Amino acid sequence: MNFSWGDSIFFAFLWASVWAGARTCYVLDWKIEWMQPKLWFLYVKKKLNKSKTIFFKATKISRKVLTPFETILSALEKGNIQNSSVNIGQSYRQKIEHEMKLLQANDITHEIRIAYAKLPEVNGKKQDFKHWNDAGREWREAILQGTVSNRYRNKKSGKILYEDFFPHGAILLRQSRHIRHDEVESKNRNEERQFYSEYQKIICPSCGAEISLNSNETHCPYCGGYIKKDFFDWQIEELLIYQDLNPNDYNYKMVAATLLVFFLPAVPCFRFIQSIEIILAVPFVLTVILAVILGAVLLRRKNGTEELEEQIVRYDEKVLLVDLNEALNDAELTSDALFYSVDKLQLKAVDNTETQTTITIQAVLHKLILEKNQKIIKKDKKMESKLYRARHPRRMKSKGQAVFSEKECPSCGANFMPDKNGCCSYCGYQLTVDNSKWRLVNL
Repeated sequence: MNFSWGDSIFFAFLWASVWAGARTCYVLDWKIEWMQPKLWFLYVKKKLNKSKTIFFKATKISRKVLTPFETILSALEKGNIQNSSVNIGQSYRQKIEHEMKLLQANDITHEIRIAYAKLPEVNGKKQDFKHWNDAGREWREAILQGTVSNRYRNKKSGKILYEDFFPHGAILLRQSRHIRHDEVESKNRNEERQFYSEYQKIICPSCGAEISLNSNETHCPYCGGYIKKDFFDWQIEELLIYQDLNPNDYNYKMVAATLLVFFLPAVPCFRFIQSIEIILAVPFVLTVILAVILGAVLLRRKNGTEELEEQIVRYDEKVLLVDLNEALNDAELTSDALFYSVDKLQLKAVDNTETQTTITIQAVLHKLILEKNQKIIKKDKKMESKLYRARHPRRMKSKGQAVFSEKECPSCGANFMPDKNGCCSYCGYQLTVDNSKWRLVNL
């Protein structure tokens, strides 16, 4: 039986469609809620624009998870980070205070709304944060999924100046605190909160005034003394708002790949082979060979990334992202930069010496620019950077004996503010620095 090129293409496509349809129906797991019509989300967007509350029809989520989100999102909207009780890490606080200063000067408010909030399926029945320890700190993270509106509005006119609307969005909150070692034996969370609350107010060692510590490093508002706090209750390291990954995207790619690997080998077979049995057998064998080759390439790429991670002692991508965001503060927080964040991080190379680990990474930098006419524009760009850290970073664990202290230079005795190189700002003495922190290589 001889087929023309047109017939060969038709039957090859039919052959590929049968296999793609079988995979679609019987192999792949589809999320139907991601296929809702766009008209539904237009209705939700209209509701969110009118909503005065942060959460619109949230599902049952524990107050333990919701409260930290409400606290920081409310403080952002009111623009009173300085006067709020929110504990914020030094790096993230610098970014937020920079944004608040720009917004207040231009009479703009930052509003975040989320509808039908829920925790990811990976949480299962555990309605709680994900916890882990690294770099001498205890970390926790929660992600709220739902329809998210992230907008900037003019306070006087009520006009929306910029909005990111994500039908399937997510809000990530990442926090950390110094690891408790043996201060409290009980694992009761109420006792934990009581324990940490005792260190929210201290007496300044220089002038004796009572001051509140809302971050790990602060200045006494009365005498200017520089005070370091070794651990405290949960502080915010990062708050990210983004479009959630569509779980069906992988399925779409698999269906397309199935069509291609079955279609391409079948066309010449239908055209040049006359036996029906051979026509059906040869494309199938060729398809299996192509699938094996493609799978091997993907597996090699995955193993390559894992091998790079294994070369780094106690590697944690979340810790690296926090350090990278902090390292970019000076360069990215320009006078017109409203906000920036880094994501989609990929390890490209790892170089180890006896004392130091240097890595090359690629990432995507997202930046919001506030122009003079109050127009807000978004800029995304790929970036490649080199960072270094001690090969075997120290673990820092508090024994309870040094909760807070006045920081004095061992060389000149001054109450100092360390510079970016960890040196005393008065005499330049090289001080012991946190060697677990990733720092940018100055090229």
